[in-house]
Amino acid sequence: MENPNYTITKEMLSQTFDSWREEFRDILESHRREIQARLEMIEREIEKKSDKENVDILVRNIHEELRRHAEELNRIHGRVSAKMGTETMWKIVGLTLSLGTIVGGLVGFMLNIMLRVK
Repeated sequence: MENPNYTITKEMLSQTFDSWREEFRDILESHRREIQARLEMIEREIEKKSDKENVDILVRNIHEELRRHAEELNRIHGRVSAKMGTETMWKIVGLTLSLGTIVGGLVGFMLNIMLRVK
């Protein structure tokens, strides 16, 4: 039979990891939108200029930079997701339960000693 505290702790950690993952996705999406808006603004500015060849070069460079940023964000997201996987969650749960048991044992021991001294 599963300990109710263990189940609650497991659910709490799962919700925490889910909220962190969602928050990270929101940050990445916001960053992507900012880069896209900047790219569109630069393209509009460049289109006003008469030198079409320079415009094409700059637009290609910006697209390349945007592609590199997207790849880097994907790599970061992959690493964060891997680090926050199920295995890590169970390790944290196990560590938390172990520390709780140790603290509970020490408190019980101290209470026992204090009751004997009186």
